[in-house]
Amino acid sequence: MNAQEFRQLSVEELKGRLKQFKEELVRSRFKVQSSEARDTSVFKKIKRDVARAQTVLTEKLMGVEVVSKKSVVADKPKKAKKASKGSKEV
Repeated sequence: MNAQEFRQLSVEELKGRLKQFKEELVRSRFKVQSSEARDTSVFKKIKRDVARAQTVLTEKLMGVEVVSKKSVVADKPKKAKKASKGSKEV
């Protein structure tokens, strides 16, 4: 899941998802240790989801409102062009 999907959930739903992710992480560790699973990239994916969910949960608890990155990028001022070294001003 991405952060936008987590932001649509309520605080209670986020806490439930965190619990599910942590349980899934433990189960996948046991599977790798017992040679049932060969895909170790699952850890990285689950840990990232846990981090995203915790970040969004903290934002919600602190009352932080996140603005999408698209609107921030569109408002960037353009840089002025520099005069080249070879050109002379009259």
